[in-house]
Amino acid sequence: MVRRFRLRQVDVFTDRPLAGNPLAVFPEAAGLSEAEMQALAAEMNLSETAFVLPPTPGGRAAEAAYRVRIFMPRRELPFAGHPVVGTAWVLADEGHLDLTGPLTEVRNELGVGVLPLTVARDPDGRPGLVTMTQGQPRLGARLGEPEQRELAAALGVGLEDFGWIGPGGLPLTAAEAPPRLISTGLPYLVVPFRDRRVLAGVATERAAAAAPIAGRYDSDSVALVGPGTSGTIPDADVHVRVLCDPVSGVLEDPATGSAAGPIAVYLGMLAGTQEAGRRLIIEQGIEIGRPSRLDVSVAFDAAGAPAGVRLSGRVVPILAGTVSLP
Repeated sequence: MVRRFRLRQVDVFTDRPLAGNPLAVFPEAAGLSEAEMQALAAEMNLSETAFVLPPTPGGRAAEAAYRVRIFMPRRELPFAGHPVVGTAWVLADEGHLDLTGPLTEVRNELGVGVLPLTVARDPDGRPGLVTMTQGQPRLGARLGEPEQRELAAALGVGLEDFGWIGPGGLPLTAAEAPPRLISTGLPYLVVPFRDRRVLAGVATERAAAAAPIAGRYDSDSVALVGPGTSGTIPDADVHVRVLCDPVSGVLEDPATGSAAGPIAVYLGMLAGTQEAGRRLIIEQGIEIGRPSRLDVSVAFDAAGAPAGVRLSGRVVPILAGTVSLP
């Protein structure tokens, strides 16, 4: 007997088709084995593919409306940004989530637990902006000078290219703003650059050399961030590139929601943010022809510690189809 599973593909973190980060969503994935999910993700050959399932007993107890399993072409992830945003949009578009008012709150179950999100309703009644809540920020190791030099060589840049702009516009050196491991669900080695143009010149193929350094800290990706915009996303505050371990099946990600939180957390800390929120508009995917706009906000307490992280983005439908399996 042939089994059929519906498929939707959407572009996430964009308001126009053929931009942002493409995502395949199987909205009714019950009946697929884990091996089949992994094989389908490899078949889709996108950065991630999402499979929607009923929540587990623990998820139902935490009031999750559904469960999402997220696969890269070669492995599963416990958390990611654009699959959460894109899946919620698809479920709302298909009527699985009832958009009864201008803003609907939903809880979704992921590998890291149950997290809330909201889906806005556009004037035409269709789902609009999706905003996800990320995990509690976790601050990890800072790279010392020897590893900074090693990372700079792996990326094909100089140690003097690392750094940031501090309070009052004063430049910060790599010693003052070192690459640092931060997680809001997945760990990323956040690497601040002083000049966006230097960051833009890093070859995607450098991912293979940088990955082992991030791997020492249980991360498989480096999140490169530079000040300003290329002009592609006019209101962007920063320019971002995320290079991934080739073992994952992806070298460079077009839009990385799970890295947006760590980047905003680190830049807020470098700015000395206290008892305030910090909003950051990120442009990403420019170098690989998939311009993306990510809107992330972080709340900081009176001591300057990061607390809540929220990420917003829009979604554009691309195609719908059916996968047939024996």
